Amino acid sequence: MTDSERDELLIRLDERTKKIKDDLETDFHALYGNGKPGLVERVQKLEDWQAARQHHYGMIVAAVGIIVNTIGVLYAIFKKTT
Repeated sequence: MTDSERDELLIRLDERTKKIKDDLETDFHALYGNGKPGLVERVQKLEDWQAARQHHYGMIVAAVGIIVNTIGVLYAIFKKTT
C-alpha cells in the first residue's frame, strides 16, 4: 500500500467517523430531547399513565364490588326481618 492510498483510506475513515458521530448526536437529541421532552421521557410518561390507569380501574372494580356486596347484605337483612 502506498502512502497516497493509505492517506486516502485515512481520509475516508475520518469522514465516516464524523458521519457516525453526527448521527449519534442526532439520535441522542431525539432520545433525550434538546430543550423539550425527548422520546425516553415521553415513553416514561405514557408508562406511568398506563400504570395509574390500571390502578384506577382496580379501585373502581373494588368499589363496585363493595357496593354490590353491601346491597346483597342489606337485602338479606331486610328480607329476614320482614
